[in-house]
Amino acid sequence: MKTRKLLGILLAAVICVGALAGCGSSKSEETTVSMKDGYTVETVVKSIVDEVGIAMPAEIDDTILKDMCHVDPANVESYYGQIAMVNVSADNIIGVQAKPGKGAEVAEGLNQRLEDVKAQFAQYLPDQKEKTEKGKVIEKGDYVFLLILGSDVEKFDEEMQRAEELVNEAF
Repeated sequence: MKTRKLLGILLAAVICVGALAGCGSSKSEETTVSMKDGYTVETVVKSIVDEVGIAMPAEIDDTILKDMCHVDPANVESYYGQIAMVNVSADNIIGVQAKPGKGAEVAEGLNQRLEDVKAQFAQYLPDQKEKTEKGKVIEKGDYVFLLILGSDVEKFDEEMQRAEELVNEAF
Protein backbone atom coordinates (compact mmCIF):
# COMPACT_ATOMS: atom_id res chain seq x y z
CA MET A 1 0.00 0.00 0.00
CA LYS A 2 2.81 2.39 0.91
CA THR A 3 4.49 1.59 -2.40
CA ARG A 4 1.37 2.50 -4.38
CA LYS A 5 1.00 5.73 -2.46
CA LEU A 6 4.68 6.62 -3.00
CA LEU A 7 4.42 5.70 -6.68
CA GLY A 8 1.32 7.88 -7.02
CA ILE A 9 3.05 10.84 -5.42
CA LEU A 10 6.12 10.40 -7.66
CA LEU A 11 3.93 10.14 -10.76
CA ALA A 12 2.03 13.29 -9.78
CA ALA A 13 5.35 15.11 -9.21
CA VAL A 14 6.63 14.07 -12.65
CA ILE A 15 3.43 15.27 -14.31
CA CYS A 16 3.64 18.63 -12.49
CA VAL A 17 7.27 19.14 -13.46
CA GLY A 18 6.45 18.25 -17.07
CA ALA A 19 3.55 20.68 -17.14
CA LEU A 20 5.62 23.48 -15.64
CA ALA A 21 8.47 22.86 -18.06
CA GLY A 22 6.07 23.40 -20.94
CA CYS A 23 5.19 26.85 -19.60
CA GLY A 24 8.70 28.25 -19.79
CA SER A 25 10.00 30.20 -22.75
CA SER A 26 12.49 28.64 -25.08
CA LYS A 27 15.89 30.26 -25.51
CA SER A 28 15.74 29.47 -29.21
CA GLU A 29 12.79 31.81 -29.67
CA GLU A 30 13.94 35.08 -31.22
CA THR A 31 12.51 38.31 -29.97
CA THR A 32 11.57 40.71 -32.70
CA VAL A 33 13.27 44.07 -32.49
CA SER A 34 11.84 46.92 -34.51
CA MET A 35 12.49 50.61 -34.85
CA LYS A 36 10.13 53.20 -33.46
CA ASP A 37 7.78 54.92 -35.88
CA GLY A 38 9.53 57.50 -38.03
CA TYR A 39 12.96 55.86 -37.82
CA THR A 40 14.83 53.99 -40.54
CA VAL A 41 18.47 52.98 -40.81
CA GLU A 42 18.87 55.97 -43.14
CA THR A 43 17.43 58.50 -40.67
CA VAL A 44 19.62 57.12 -37.88
CA VAL A 45 22.81 57.26 -39.97
CA LYS A 46 21.98 60.76 -41.22
CA SER A 47 21.36 62.00 -37.68
CA ILE A 48 24.78 60.67 -36.63
CA VAL A 49 26.42 62.29 -39.65
CA ASP A 50 24.65 65.59 -38.88
CA GLU A 51 25.79 65.61 -35.24
CA VAL A 52 29.28 64.15 -35.52
CA GLY A 53 30.21 64.60 -39.15
CA ILE A 54 32.25 62.55 -41.56
CA ALA A 55 35.28 63.49 -43.64
CA MET A 56 34.57 63.72 -47.38
CA PRO A 57 31.58 61.36 -47.26
CA ALA A 58 30.36 59.05 -49.97
CA GLU A 59 27.19 56.98 -49.76
CA ILE A 60 27.68 53.25 -49.95
CA ASP A 61 26.04 51.24 -52.71
CA ASP A 62 25.54 47.51 -53.35
CA THR A 63 29.10 47.13 -54.63
CA ILE A 64 30.67 48.77 -51.57
CA LEU A 65 28.29 46.86 -49.29
CA LYS A 66 29.38 43.57 -50.81
CA ASP A 67 33.05 44.15 -51.62
CA MET A 68 34.19 46.40 -48.78
CA CYS A 69 31.66 45.65 -46.03
CA HIS A 70 31.45 41.89 -46.68
CA VAL A 71 27.64 41.96 -46.62
CA ASP A 72 25.65 40.09 -49.26
CA PRO A 73 22.89 42.44 -50.51
CA ALA A 74 20.63 39.37 -50.79
CA ASN A 75 20.61 39.25 -46.95
CA VAL A 76 19.49 42.87 -46.61
CA GLU A 77 16.06 44.53 -46.40
CA SER A 78 17.48 48.06 -46.42
CA TYR A 79 20.73 49.87 -45.73
CA TYR A 80 22.29 53.27 -45.70
CA GLY A 81 25.80 54.32 -44.96
CA GLN A 82 28.52 56.82 -45.55
CA ILE A 83 32.25 56.25 -45.55
CA ALA A 84 35.13 58.66 -45.86
CA MET A 85 36.53 58.73 -49.38
CA VAL A 86 39.92 60.05 -48.31
CA ASN A 87 42.83 57.96 -47.12
CA VAL A 88 43.36 60.17 -44.07
CA SER A 89 40.06 59.30 -42.35
CA ALA A 90 38.72 56.03 -40.97
CA ASP A 91 35.11 57.30 -40.78
CA ASN A 92 32.45 54.67 -41.47
CA ILE A 93 28.81 55.07 -40.42
CA ILE A 94 26.68 52.24 -41.77
CA GLY A 95 23.22 50.94 -40.83
CA VAL A 96 21.71 47.72 -42.16
CA GLN A 97 18.31 46.15 -41.68
CA ALA A 98 18.96 42.49 -42.40
CA LYS A 99 16.34 40.10 -43.66
CA PRO A 100 14.78 38.12 -40.80
CA GLY A 101 17.33 35.76 -39.30
CA LYS A 102 20.27 37.24 -41.25
CA GLY A 103 21.40 39.76 -38.61
CA ALA A 104 24.30 37.60 -37.44
CA GLU A 105 25.65 37.25 -40.99
CA VAL A 106 25.42 41.02 -41.53
CA ALA A 107 27.14 41.65 -38.18
CA GLU A 108 29.92 39.28 -39.18
CA GLY A 109 30.47 41.24 -42.40
CA LEU A 110 30.48 44.62 -40.65
CA ASN A 111 32.87 43.28 -38.00
CA GLN A 112 35.16 42.23 -40.84
CA ARG A 113 34.91 45.77 -42.26
CA LEU A 114 35.91 47.14 -38.85
CA GLU A 115 38.93 44.81 -38.78
CA ASP A 116 39.87 45.84 -42.34
CA VAL A 117 39.80 49.53 -41.41
CA LYS A 118 41.82 48.82 -38.25
CA ALA A 119 44.43 47.05 -40.37
CA GLN A 120 44.47 49.90 -42.88
CA PHE A 121 45.37 52.40 -40.16
CA ALA A 122 47.51 50.12 -37.95
CA GLN A 123 50.77 51.76 -39.12
CA TYR A 124 49.35 54.98 -40.48
CA LEU A 125 47.98 58.10 -38.79
CA PRO A 126 47.92 57.40 -35.03
CA ASP A 127 44.75 59.44 -34.44
CA GLN A 128 42.84 57.42 -37.04
CA LYS A 129 44.24 54.19 -35.60
CA GLU A 130 42.85 55.24 -32.20
CA LYS A 131 39.51 56.04 -33.85
CA THR A 132 39.35 52.52 -35.32
CA GLU A 133 40.13 51.00 -31.92
CA LYS A 134 37.07 52.77 -30.51
CA GLY A 135 34.90 51.69 -33.45
CA LYS A 136 32.17 49.13 -32.88
CA VAL A 137 29.37 47.11 -34.38
CA ILE A 138 26.01 47.44 -32.63
CA GLU A 139 23.39 44.71 -33.08
CA LYS A 140 19.70 45.26 -32.39
CA GLY A 141 17.97 42.11 -33.61
CA ASP A 142 18.17 42.20 -37.39
CA TYR A 143 19.43 45.80 -37.35
CA VAL A 144 23.20 46.23 -37.39
CA PHE A 145 25.26 49.43 -37.26
CA LEU A 146 28.97 50.00 -37.83
CA LEU A 147 30.34 53.12 -36.16
CA ILE A 148 33.87 54.37 -36.71
CA LEU A 149 33.77 58.11 -36.17
CA GLY A 150 35.02 61.13 -34.35
CA SER A 151 36.30 64.57 -35.20
CA ASP A 152 39.46 64.51 -33.06
CA VAL A 153 41.19 62.42 -30.41
CA GLU A 154 39.83 64.44 -27.49
CA LYS A 155 36.24 63.90 -28.66
CA PHE A 156 36.29 60.26 -29.88
CA ASP A 157 34.73 58.79 -26.72
CA GLU A 158 32.11 61.51 -26.38
CA GLU A 159 31.13 61.34 -30.06
CA MET A 160 30.97 57.54 -30.09
CA GLN A 161 28.76 57.66 -27.00
CA ARG A 162 26.46 60.17 -28.70
CA ALA A 163 26.29 58.03 -31.84
CA GLU A 164 25.33 54.99 -29.75
CA GLU A 165 22.63 57.07 -28.03
CA LEU A 166 21.21 58.03 -31.42
CA VAL A 167 21.08 54.36 -32.42
CA ASN A 168 19.44 53.38 -29.12
CA GLU A 169 16.86 56.18 -29.39
CA ALA A 170 15.56 54.59 -32.59
CA PHE A 171 14.45 51.42 -30.76
